[in-house]
Amino acid sequence: MNKFIVAIIACSFIFISCKKESCPAPESPSLIGLWQGKYGGTTSYPNLGYSALFRSNGTVRIFDGTDTATATKAEGTYTLSGSTVTATYTYLGSGPQYSISATVDSKFSFLEGTYGSGTNTTNGGKWFMVKK
Repeated sequence: MNKFIVAIIACSFIFISCKKESCPAPESPSLIGLWQGKYGGTTSYPNLGYSALFRSNGTVRIFDGTDTATATKAEGTYTLSGSTVTATYTYLGSGPQYSISATVDSKFSFLEGTYGSGTNTTNGGKWFMVKK
């Protein structure tokens, strides 16, 4: 009987002293991924398709449309500083260059901003996107 009690006590110490495996931390919200939305002129509400693929290496592919297979494509770079995203991109085949600036929400699910020609991020129009 004493051996049985000693075995139970020993097993109790083993179970009490073992740590449970900690759960992995949830991923932080990120800009990386596909975003889709609309853009428009300076005086009109955005109503034309617009998409962006933000990559982890600081590059971005812009699509003039929500169908990324058929849309005109541009390549560029972006930066994220706090909740402000800025990017400059050029359409493939030596096309025009545009720049954008936007504010991203705290959940990294909604972008809203302005665009312009060259390195100007204003005077072109407004745009918004949601993360897919």
